[in-house]
Amino acid sequence: MDKGRNKRVVLTAGLLFLMLSGIVFLCFQLKQDIEQDYQEKLGYLLSLDPEREADYISIFQGNTTRDQKAAREAGERLEEKYGYLGTHNKNGQMVVLVLAAIGGICIAGALVYLFMYWRQQKAIQELRIEKFMLTDKVSELEAEQELLKNRMQREETETKSLVTDISHQLKTPLSSLKMCYEIADTNSFTPEEQRSFLIQGQHEVKKLENLTQSLINLSRLETRMIQITPESASLKKTLLAAVNGVYMKAFEKNIAISVNEFEDDNLFLDPRWTQEALLNVLDNGIKYSPSDTSIEIRVTPMVSYHLIEIEDQGVGVPKEEMNQIFKRFYRGKASGIQKTEGSGVGLYLTRRILEEQGGSIRVKRGRKGSVFLIALPKIKSNAKI
Repeated sequence: MDKGRNKRVVLTAGLLFLMLSGIVFLCFQLKQDIEQDYQEKLGYLLSLDPEREADYISIFQGNTTRDQKAAREAGERLEEKYGYLGTHNKNGQMVVLVLAAIGGICIAGALVYLFMYWRQQKAIQELRIEKFMLTDKVSELEAEQELLKNRMQREETETKSLVTDISHQLKTPLSSLKMCYEIADTNSFTPEEQRSFLIQGQHEVKKLENLTQSLINLSRLETRMIQITPESASLKKTLLAAVNGVYMKAFEKNIAISVNEFEDDNLFLDPRWTQEALLNVLDNGIKYSPSDTSIEIRVTPMVSYHLIEIEDQGVGVPKEEMNQIFKRFYRGKASGIQKTEGSGVGLYLTRRILEEQGGSIRVKRGRKGSVFLIALPKIKSNAKI
């Protein structure tokens, strides 16, 4: 298609060049005919009156001082009396004029054709641009559709995994609770033994309550029902509130919790939910640490954030699991962790809460156990408190 279009353009340009060349040649020929006619007339006049040569040449050169208007009027009177006197080159001039008119018409037609061709090519170019834009739009829509499809598949897989995880988390305490009450309802055991099973049943109910509350918080956080609203809040008050929330658990296992001295500062955080996040980390440290150990909390101010290090003396986290423990319902593979009660939700909630506020959490090996490093952002200069 492009070769045929280029061929038409070349032919049109060639035709236009030939017509222009022909017109130039005809104009040149007309000029020669007029000059020859003037030469003949001048020669006739000189043959009639050679003595007036200077006057005749002056007239033909246009240098005469006579009245040109009077000369034209005299010429008009002679033409009315005798008719047109320039019949010598009249036919040739008519041919030239006709050819010039035809050439002009051809040139005008060629120009119109070129103009229409230019308009057509412009329209074709616009259509091509629109085609490319539509193609890009279709590609974008296809990509979005593919992303949506993958997201739906991922959400379906996550939903199935979530149902499986919840079922697994509920199965054990429900089975234990059922067994406890069935045993307590029989007469084969002493009242002390029955009371022991009832206490164990109450313990399982408490586990179910904690698991249910964790699942509720998880669901509310992921569905945006829980709104994280950062504000100017005291870091020291938030941290001490979290420590007080786990004090009794630490006291029961004789685990000492120490906090280094640091200058208090107002951070850009949600006090309630940040306290919940810190409490989850401390609770894990107490849960997976043996009795008669300690948990050390160190606070270090940085340029744009405060670094909180929580180091325990527990079972530790293997290197290959350091990125896994912050996933939903993930629990370590070590036997000590599997034997300890837990839902695998606490650290996941902690990560989500901190990230919602622009913070972060990670874990590394400690001297005996693990060190959780928590970064909390400082107040922004343009924040509206």
